[in-house]
Amino acid sequence: MTQLQAERREKREILRSIYGGMMTLTDLAHELGYTDRGSVRQWVAENEIPATMIRTRKRYDTDVIARILVDRRGMA
Repeated sequence: MTQLQAERREKREILRSIYGGMMTLTDLAHELGYTDRGSVRQWVAENEIPATMIRTRKRYDTDVIARILVDRRGMA
């Protein structure tokens, strides 16, 4: 396992322990440190994160978020 893979797995485990398998925009705002939901929506669009509709709300896969955060923040 490479260093990048290990850091992705660590971030995935951390996010899953906090948010479970899916995250809301509110969860993403908290994780990213944003206060403006519009900025969170823009971040989601820029990173081309697919949404899953659960009831009437969009949710985002925690594993996808973890991978993007590690890759984008240069944790490796």
